[in-house]
Amino acid sequence: MISRRALMREMSLSTGAVLTVLIAISLVMLFIRLLGDVARGKLANEAVFAFLGFSLLHTLPVLLSIALFAGVLLPLSRMWRDSEMVIWLTSGFSIIQWIRPVLTFTLPLVLLILLLTAWLDPWALEKRADYRDELKSRAEMALVTPGLFAEGSGGDRVYFVESMNPLTGVVRNIFLRSQEDGQLGLVTAREGSYTPMKDGSRYLVLKEGRRYEGVPGQLDYRIIEFERYWMRLDAVEIVPGRKNLKQAGLSKLIGNPSPEARGELLWRVGLPISALILAILAIPLSFVNTRARSSYGLVIALLVYFIYNNMLSLSQAWVTQDKLNPWFGMGAAHVVMAIAAVLFFYLRTHPVPWRRRRP
Repeated sequence: MISRRALMREMSLSTGAVLTVLIAISLVMLFIRLLGDVARGKLANEAVFAFLGFSLLHTLPVLLSIALFAGVLLPLSRMWRDSEMVIWLTSGFSIIQWIRPVLTFTLPLVLLILLLTAWLDPWALEKRADYRDELKSRAEMALVTPGLFAEGSGGDRVYFVESMNPLTGVVRNIFLRSQEDGQLGLVTAREGSYTPMKDGSRYLVLKEGRRYEGVPGQLDYRIIEFERYWMRLDAVEIVPGRKNLKQAGLSKLIGNPSPEARGELLWRVGLPISALILAILAIPLSFVNTRARSSYGLVIALLVYFIYNNMLSLSQAWVTQDKLNPWFGMGAAHVVMAIAAVLFFYLRTHPVPWRRRRP
């Protein structure tokens, strides 16, 4: 039908627009957070965009769920506001009949959310953790940021470089503070570079500089001028951390009887189910009374979303803490919202006036 094709087109455009805005906002917030980690020396420059992609995959299921709810709600609200819905209803098209086109549009996106929560999100979290461990095991100079002080992994060295050539890896105007055997060492050099050797050892080669050695509080400092200074950089041995349940696949969660695994499974399966129920709820929640001065439909829809999301989060927390039966926790929030959807549909198809006029 023409109405269904028009609704499908509007829902596609609205969902895409809302999802684009949400992704843009998330990317800006994630990028600012990662830049803060880079400024504090917790993350290398080269890892910013990789971590940005992994973090976006982690938040994408929630963003897609919000965009799907808004993508169904906004076109239907416009149809009520422009009296287009009234025309369809007077022509014999019931509000319940809008469920079919909404489901046709929603089900593929719900399956995509399930794919993201079940497989892609754990994969992204695992790769992000592996990449972070790899960065920690690299040489200290890999974390040096031009214009900022960076502390070495052992805590006994502090680096500062004024500039760095990203193509050659050569750094200029270097300041290095080291603490060895109670003696304080300060090194300044015009330039330096990171040089790996054939035996696997790694060195920081400094050129044209000075080294000041001595004990803090005493005046017998020794000054050494050098043309080339070799400093060995020992690789940091990182023990891989134990993978948490957020990085586990769906099959491992199903076979794990622990409360933590049940709680994680509740969230992964509950998010796509909630996206489906919210899309159906958007049909009666989209009602707009054109005769009223203001409409509270969008406010109620926003309140319903936050209540539903908080119920899922609370159920997950209680199941994880073994305070709630896993099977009851997995279905309680969805059953409550499904009953609410039936109630909203009943109120829209059987309107009851708040005040009955006297004959």
